[in-house]
Amino acid sequence: MKALLAPLGSRGDVQPQLVLGEELSRRGHTVTLAASPNFRPWAESRGFGFIPVGEDINVIIRQNSHMTEQHPVIALPGQIRLVRRHLAHQARDLFAASHDHDIVVAAGLSLVAKMLADSLGVPHVFCCYTLSMMCSASHAPALTPVFGQPRFVNRALWLAIQTTFELTLGGPLNALRRERGLPPYASSWRAIHGSQVLLAQDRVMGDLPADLPGENHQVPALVPRPELAAPLPDALEGFLRGSQPASPVVYLGFGSMPSVDRAQVVVVARELAERHGARVVLHSSHGEEAGVELPPGVFAVGDVAHQTLFPRVDLIVHHGGAGTTAAALRSGVPQLVVPHIVDQFFHGRRLAELGVAPAPVPKAELRSPAIAAALAERFKYREKAQSVRASVEQAGGAARAADHLEALARRTI
Repeated sequence: MKALLAPLGSRGDVQPQLVLGEELSRRGHTVTLAASPNFRPWAESRGFGFIPVGEDINVIIRQNSHMTEQHPVIALPGQIRLVRRHLAHQARDLFAASHDHDIVVAAGLSLVAKMLADSLGVPHVFCCYTLSMMCSASHAPALTPVFGQPRFVNRALWLAIQTTFELTLGGPLNALRRERGLPPYASSWRAIHGSQVLLAQDRVMGDLPADLPGENHQVPALVPRPELAAPLPDALEGFLRGSQPASPVVYLGFGSMPSVDRAQVVVVARELAERHGARVVLHSSHGEEAGVELPPGVFAVGDVAHQTLFPRVDLIVHHGGAGTTAAALRSGVPQLVVPHIVDQFFHGRRLAELGVAPAPVPKAELRSPAIAAALAERFKYREKAQSVRASVEQAGGAARAADHLEALARRTI
């Protein structure tokens, strides 16, 4: 089988597809990754083909960092403008490459992969990492994170989101289809996100509702196999084994989310170390601590293997991204979620419901006392965190996802 994996978005959109691609490759299939050009080294180091699509996503994220700390409804118009601006670029880059794939798997903001699959006459699968992005009356859309509403309210919210999608993106998508001799979508949203969906999220975060449109299949989160988890850098190992082994360790990081006021995050880390006796592993995907003087109790890191690091800390403070959440659940360590955008609010609420974390803290309200309180209460959440850890599949869902893709490809032969 020749598989095209087309995750367009940040690291959190791409990394699970790399895990899936490694499983497909182990089975003898040929894998090509279509993603932002900055992910080329990740693809080629795994022996995958690579198609660069669009611009460096980290540059785009940094240029629009203000959107990551706005309420999702307020940020939505700007996000739609960004997507519209890049649609034609996405289509041009994806169709410029030669294709003989047997299946196309999209993720994130990959809106053109469906028309490529249609032009090839092969299955298109949208791989979703969060239940909150799947249309059901059992929950509100991730873009409108309100919780505990009656089913009819959730239906109305989903209708509003889908209508907005059609009004703002449906026209440009159908124009691109006509350029390639394809019939227009009756419903762009339904064709892309509601026809053939693979939900890669642990069932402890929620099961597939019965009222979902289309054909849906659920597997555990796409995380690296434990035996393949990368070791930690020597300097970080030294910090964790340092001169204060009795001091609790806090991981403080927000994935690909840049901070509008990074200085405040550094103040939080500094106060945790100096006032509350913690050691802090301070993460940034964007090197935001370069040149910043930090106290001995704070260690700045770039991207490291969550599977290796998280079991070594006492509290995981994170943004609630799907991949980070999956890794944190597998660590058995208490969490505190500071949601920034879309599905992260859903995940933060669900983790609190599970009893592995206190209620989420809004980014604007993040101060060291909130983290210190969660750290002091961590033993209240640890037993449940360990129980949840035992309930999730440590190996993740890559094998089952590959089984599903193989079956879909065979159906069209």
